[in-house]
Parts: sequence; structure tokens; C-alpha cells
Amino acid sequence: MLENTPSRTAEVVALIRALEYSYYGEQSLLKDKYAARFLSDFYMAIYNRLSILPEFTSFFVNASSLGLFDFITLRHAFMDSYVKRFGAKLPVVLLGAGYDSRALRLHSHIQHGIWEFDFPATQRRKKFYLRNERIEGEPPHYVEVDFMKESLPEIFENSGITKTPALVIWEGVSMYVSEEVVRNTLNACREYFGTGTILLYDYWHNRMEDPVRNLVIQLMPMIMDIIYSEKFTYGATPQEMRTLALECGAKRFESNNGKQMMKKLMLTSRLPLTSASMAVVEF
Repeated sequence: MLENTPSRTAEVVALIRALEYSYYGEQSLLKDKYAARFLSDFYMAIYNRLSILPEFTSFFVNASSLGLFDFITLRHAFMDSYVKRFGAKLPVVLLGAGYDSRALRLHSHIQHGIWEFDFPATQRRKKFYLRNERIEGEPPHYVEVDFMKESLPEIFENSGITKTPALVIWEGVSMYVSEEVVRNTLNACREYFGTGTILLYDYWHNRMEDPVRNLVIQLMPMIMDIIYSEKFTYGATPQEMRTLALECGAKRFESNNGKQMMKKLMLTSRLPLTSASMAVVEF
């Protein structure tokens, strides 16, 4: 991410969420009517051109993104399902919140507060776009941080968030950091929030058996760097990620690829990419 610049990939994710709602309407997984509000003029122009097209256009949008369109909506819906299940019991913590709208969309399920940690430039831009928005329920706790310069224990301590079990969502971040950062994040969540904490995060596969898909995986970091100046730096196989999580004290680890998330969400209509998965870690 460029210093003092709002995250571009966070805006792309908001664009995908906005398009998904436009295409599917009441059948939308997310029903995110807020996502389009976070779009700059450039991405709003893309949204305006694509959103007026019929629902089947989503197939071509997904194909052109190699399945990223459907994977992003699936991972978001999968994480939403955990907020709905555990938001009445646990505080919700968003690490690298981006342009998340759960505080608006899922406020009735969040009973112990929602904490949004992110880089200052992205978070300030988000708050600017929400300045006139009426937020029902408890407003989110916004915390500006620099994950590259501050340790998570310091970040949590300085934010004033209580040391109690939490639902931690780390979305669209692990592939941009190092294995050490992933390991430190798991350890910090376990040590600070303690037993009963649930951590959800998606991760990129660094290799696959299929040679064609493996080639795409090798090219993706360079493509991301060229387009967004946000290069993929870390990936792991499901077994490698399981090993890492258990080494960090996880009592339970679960990995879900796109098809597995569809099954849990009782869906059959999406075609997500196969080179990423969703991890669920329970401490």
C-alpha cells in the first residue's frame, strides 16, 4: 500500500459488493446498499456502466476476474454468517477494516460493539463518506493504526478494547504481509483476547497441483503490483496454514475453499476462484 494513500484494493472490494447487490437484488448474498458510497469517481464510473446491465452479466464479470468477483462476495457472506452467529456474544474486531459496512448492515446482531482498525488514510476517507449517514445501534469504534510500525498487542492496548474473547475478522490482508506477520497476528489475538476467541481470515494459495492454475498463481503477485501497487507477498497451502495455526495455539482450525463456503451458505450459483480459502481459527 502506498503511504498516505487510501487502499485501492479496499475500493475494488467495495465495487464488487456494490455490483453484487445491483445484479442480484433480493437474492444478493450481502444486500450491501452502502458499498457504492465508498467509490471514487473512477470506480463509480465503472459501477454506473456495469450495474445497469442484466444479472447474467455477473458471469462475465466473474470470468474476467478469474473468479475473484464470486470469491470476494462469498468470503464476505461467510464472515457475515459468523457475525450473525456470534455478534450477540462477542465483540467484533475488524483488522484492516477497509470500507466494511457491517456496522451498518448487521447492527442488530452486534451487541458488544464493533472495533475497526485501519490505516489512517483509508479510515479517514471512509468516515468522510459516512459523515451524513445515520448509524443505528452503537457506532463503531474507529482506531487509526499503522500495522507496519506498531505491534498488535500495542494497538489493542492503546485502543482500550477489553481483554475478553472476541470475533476477529481479518479480511483481504494476509496475502499482502509475511508469514511472520500472520503468525504474530494469530499469537496476538490469542494472547490478548484469550480462550474463546474466533479469528477468520482469507489466504492465498502459493502453489497448486494443476500446472495452468499454478502459473496463474505465480503471475498474480506481479499483476496486483502493476495495477494496484499492492503486491501479494505470502501464500500457503491449507495444510501449511493448518500447521501454522496449531503452532500458534489454535484449538480448532478449519479451511474452506469457494465450493465449501457455497455449501455452508446453501448456494450453488457462484463460480469462485480456486486459489484462495477461508480460515477459521478458534482459540
